[in-house]
Amino acid sequence: MITTQHFSPSFLRRVAQLLSVEGEQHLRRMLVLSLICGVIRGLALVAFLPGAASLVSGDPVWELRFSQWLLVLALLACTSAVLEYFLAIANYSVAIDVVASIHLKIGQRVSRLPLGYFKPQSAGEFSRLVSRQMLNLGESFAHMYSPMIMHACTMLVLLIGTWVWAPTMGLILSATVPLVVLAAYLANRCERRSSALTDPPNRQVASRLVEFAQNQAILRACGKAQAFQPLERAINTSEQRSSKALWWGLLGQLIHGTAAQNVAVLAMVLAVGVGTGLQDAVATIVFIGIMLRFTTILNEIGQLGMGVQGSQPLLEQVFELLDEPIIEDPVRTRGINQPGAIALRDVSFSYTKDCPVLRDVSFAFPPHSFNAIVGPSGSGKTTIARLIARFYPVDHGEVLVGGVRVEEQALAQLMSQLAWVFQDVYLYDDTLRANILVGNPHASEEQLQHAARLAGVDEIIQRLPQGWDTPVGEGGRALSGGERQRVSIARAILKDAPIVLFDEATSALDPANERRVVQALEYLRQRSTLVVIAHKLSTIESADNIVVLNDQGRISQQGTHEELLHQDGTYQQFWQRRHAAQGWSLT
Repeated sequence: MITTQHFSPSFLRRVAQLLSVEGEQHLRRMLVLSLICGVIRGLALVAFLPGAASLVSGDPVWELRFSQWLLVLALLACTSAVLEYFLAIANYSVAIDVVASIHLKIGQRVSRLPLGYFKPQSAGEFSRLVSRQMLNLGESFAHMYSPMIMHACTMLVLLIGTWVWAPTMGLILSATVPLVVLAAYLANRCERRSSALTDPPNRQVASRLVEFAQNQAILRACGKAQAFQPLERAINTSEQRSSKALWWGLLGQLIHGTAAQNVAVLAMVLAVGVGTGLQDAVATIVFIGIMLRFTTILNEIGQLGMGVQGSQPLLEQVFELLDEPIIEDPVRTRGINQPGAIALRDVSFSYTKDCPVLRDVSFAFPPHSFNAIVGPSGSGKTTIARLIARFYPVDHGEVLVGGVRVEEQALAQLMSQLAWVFQDVYLYDDTLRANILVGNPHASEEQLQHAARLAGVDEIIQRLPQGWDTPVGEGGRALSGGERQRVSIARAILKDAPIVLFDEATSALDPANERRVVQALEYLRQRSTLVVIAHKLSTIESADNIVVLNDQGRISQQGTHEELLHQDGTYQQFWQRRHAAQGWSLT
């Protein structure tokens, strides 16, 4: 039964995990008030029985006359109205808190998930998770959970009261419960089947919509912007599944509604035919009214349960995300003893089982050194940088940053040692100033100007209509690729971290922007340990150490530019090809 499943102690403990400390207090208040209000409603319904008996006989029942029973009913009604007002406030407080708290907890969880968790469809799934569906979850807490508890208490009190007043009544009401519960169970199964049909295709549609929006440039260039087949297939699948789900939902509603009506008719027949223990037709009619109210309560519980069922896939998705293993900080952290030092010792790693990317990789980069990693596409260059930043756990071996294994450091401590300049730079939909201050929010104006000048951002500022306060647009679309790269470098300079990772930062830049990047590298190498992943070998000629990977993910060569040029191997071949390509022209 839905009420048993969704209000078990384990379920309530899971819900409490989604709330803040204040939200847990609101939840406890909601539960207590729901129980009290349910009991008061049940007592009010039970009070009609002795009240009706007193009205018919004219004598006191349980030492109270009819006028006194009316006073009892009035007091119960007033008390219920006041308590239900505070219950409504508690319901909305829980709903608002659960929405706000889940957003915060999801953000915190996502920030500590291994990078391997994220897939191309993750953006669509997260967008769907934290948008309209999250509001639906809040609505279920505001309008469904509390009424279910309240109705269940009312039903229980009414059952006890009728058994005490007249066992025949209690028997008739009790006999309706299994029938309605069975109908609710079958309707719930239909609703689950409906949700199982619609939820996966709806997720797929959300993912494809995000993909369609993000790749407009490519789609338009290929003439596919008007007809994106993956999105069309996802929509068609969603429509087909939704049609089937509609029939399952309709069947559930039909089962539940028909069962409630039939049970009500059956109870009335039993009440009239068997007798109710009352001596007057008026009192019997009162009982029939109570019985109808009882079956209505059962019906409402079932309907609320079906409504709650609609929010369960989202709630399960939230629980699933919050249960994902994250990068845990060690119980005891070790302080770094070699700031800026990096070392890999016999590291092997694979993204998927039986498909290794790195094999037995070992090297050591001393502090304040300029190091480069080169190799063919797919050799594991970017993977090494990700392992240094502990985006993934290694399969074998160990990664040391600052002279300490990354697993022995708190994630915040590790990240404070690293600055990263990506090939594809993402800028927030904010001002240019705010995007650079991401590197160090507490930087002074002098430090900000210094970083901007070294990265060449000062030239960009002069061209922008609002200077520092110019919005760059979502993803930085108001700036060119080279300009976004300069902003990223300014962030790294402003952070002033002991280690700076450059991931193919010059692969697609024009000569002017590439010159700016090289100048920034020269500045950073005086203050930090540089690790540059590069395809343009001209940018790393002055590197202190160059690690060359082969297509098997192994280190094939190490040395300076001059040393590697005089060795037969991958690096020499790369250099010769790049040098020869400089003379190419279209004819």
